[in-house]
Amino acid sequence: MTIQSSHPATPSPSATLILARQQAAGIEVYLLRRSAGSEFMPGTYVFPGGNMEAEDMDAAYWKNHVDLPEDQLARTLDGDVDRMLPYAVAAIRETWEEAGLLLAGPMKGFSGAEPVAKNGTPFTRQIQDGGLGLSISKLGRWHHWITPEQMPRRFDTYFFVAPVRQDQRCRPDNHETVHGTWANPLKALTENDQGTLPLSPPTLVTLHQLLPFADLDTLVAETSSRSWPAPIMPRLWPLEKGALIIEPWDPDYACESVNVNIDLLEADILPVGAPFSRLWRHRGLCRPVRCRG
Repeated sequence: MTIQSSHPATPSPSATLILARQQAAGIEVYLLRRSAGSEFMPGTYVFPGGNMEAEDMDAAYWKNHVDLPEDQLARTLDGDVDRMLPYAVAAIRETWEEAGLLLAGPMKGFSGAEPVAKNGTPFTRQIQDGGLGLSISKLGRWHHWITPEQMPRRFDTYFFVAPVRQDQRCRPDNHETVHGTWANPLKALTENDQGTLPLSPPTLVTLHQLLPFADLDTLVAETSSRSWPAPIMPRLWPLEKGALIIEPWDPDYACESVNVNIDLLEADILPVGAPFSRLWRHRGLCRPVRCRG
């Protein structure tokens, strides 16, 4: 893991979309494995998402190509429309590009047709030519993450949630993402612990946060009514064996030094589902560890 200690990079605005569906065993979410050649978190499983692009920022355009009037947009996005709508557009666009799922429907007066080609055609053009409006009404609010200051590449990311059909299929783009899978949160966390499904730190924390939700209706009710929580900006603490990721609720978060015994980290790995405030990133895996003292 590359760590930068001086002059923190400015976080790039970005967005992530947690696709969730109801199955007999409970909620499943869609995860994508980033390419081994990715500059950020290579080889890890994440939710669809990425950087905001210039066309996402044209809020005046998108207000006329979504399924909600402006007053309802403000309530759904829980914030200033000109500021928050680009994040929502970026989340939908990135999900279309990375996972092959487009959250959009026909605008009034149009039959609506999903675009056939994605590559090389501006997203605005794809939506306009298809007579489509983005389904902002389906988005719920989950969390706001900011990459640690010590990282060379940083992102200011809003995490949205969208319910999808029980039989919803997605596919990776085989460029930025090389494998996709549906998994319930507990299964994904267990496979991360076993080393077979390596999760990025925000994905791991999010899956842990999703454990209490027994069904999709409960999750949708929560995400449609909550306000955006305070942003999570972890600290990164370099070690001889990898690094510790210290979450804001850790007792050492605001301290000049972090209380950790490197020789005990293997023994301090917590069981899946146990509460945690720090993650140990080592040999391509990120796992929760006990905070001693």
